[in-house]
Amino acid sequence: MQVQGRARAASRQANQQGRVPQQLLPARSSAPAPISGLGPSARAQDNSALAGSSRSATLVKAQAGHSESPTAVIGRHKPLYKDANFPTDAEGRTYHLGTREGEVAPRILSVGSVARAQLLSSLLDPPAPGKQHFQRISSRGFLTITGRFEGAPVSIVSTHMGMPNMDFVVRENRAVVRGQIAIVRLGTCGAVQRPAKLGDLLVASHGSIAVRRDPDYWSMLEMDEHQPSALTANGSGSSNGHAANGHAAAVAQPNLCFVEGPSAPAGRRPYAVSLPVRSDPGLASILVEEAAAVVGPGRVVQGLNASADSFYSSQGRTGSLFDDGNEGLLGGLAAQHPDLVSLEMETFQLLDLARCSRGSIRATGMCVALAERYSNDFLEYSKLEALEIAGGTAALRALKRVPLVGPSAEELSEAAAKGVAYVWE
Repeated sequence: MQVQGRARAASRQANQQGRVPQQLLPARSSAPAPISGLGPSARAQDNSALAGSSRSATLVKAQAGHSESPTAVIGRHKPLYKDANFPTDAEGRTYHLGTREGEVAPRILSVGSVARAQLLSSLLDPPAPGKQHFQRISSRGFLTITGRFEGAPVSIVSTHMGMPNMDFVVRENRAVVRGQIAIVRLGTCGAVQRPAKLGDLLVASHGSIAVRRDPDYWSMLEMDEHQPSALTANGSGSSNGHAANGHAAAVAQPNLCFVEGPSAPAGRRPYAVSLPVRSDPGLASILVEEAAAVVGPGRVVQGLNASADSFYSSQGRTGSLFDDGNEGLLGGLAAQHPDLVSLEMETFQLLDLARCSRGSIRATGMCVALAERYSNDFLEYSKLEALEIAGGTAALRALKRVPLVGPSAEELSEAAAKGVAYVWE
């Protein structure tokens, strides 16, 4: 509980000084031990074994009773899976995350990288003497760390980047936990417009929209290139490799760079923007409270999030190497959504799946503003770790506080009959 004690004391100081307290950083000695098998020497030793199987990987799993350090197990053969609709192996492990029932807690903190997951695991309660926190890294590189935070069972899961990876994380964790679950995403993002600024914690209290590049737009440009009557923007016969017709003209008009809503008008646009999907209001409210307690209310901004299907094109990053047609994208998004504060790649998928989960998932997201898209400024890297610890502390506290509906008596009986062992007990 020493880490949490430091966090509480630092929170009071943060409220007075308006800054992220360095006391939130864990002592180097308290950082989790490196995961076995991930170092350069291990990779060098295992190259021959790994080359023999497309699914070979380093798997880290807790020993029976969790009395020993996690052991690196090199998989040399493809596991056998059943059920092509939702693949699991003979142990009931999911296809991408590699976890099974009993290894994932109902309260889940989703982070982007393995390094961030390891860093935030230092906030967990110390394990019992002779034991360690459960850790498992799958053949696809998804790390799951399970323990307790202030007594509550929690899991920290590395989600990697993009909506497809978030899809794996949400669906496969939902499949191995009985009862309602809560998921908070903690990531990094670009601040789209003020009041969001560098180093702020941006909470998706207003929900999220999806921004997707529409490949059919460019297909239509290719088809139109074969029309002899098509004129170019400069009269020369070509413009960025495409004929300047009604579709190409949309590239130069910021208000036509995207279309919002379920149905598009005649013709295509380079980018499609979804309608907003809501955050869980109760969980988001708790997260805002906890974030303000850690960094001060002046560093927490609530608003709408946007999740893009690319780091480059659909986030409005421009360049001469590709014809992305996105010159007016950021301005158009900000104009149409005055409450838009954050732009990243994952939150929309989390919230969309939560609303489709038949009430079984409570979810929200919070991001550290790593860049200001409106000023082109970037956060100093030396400041990021303290902000990750601050955000992780707030997210774990929110997860602990949010009420969840537990499994039914029938589900508990079924789990007992299967001999499910919970790694946090």
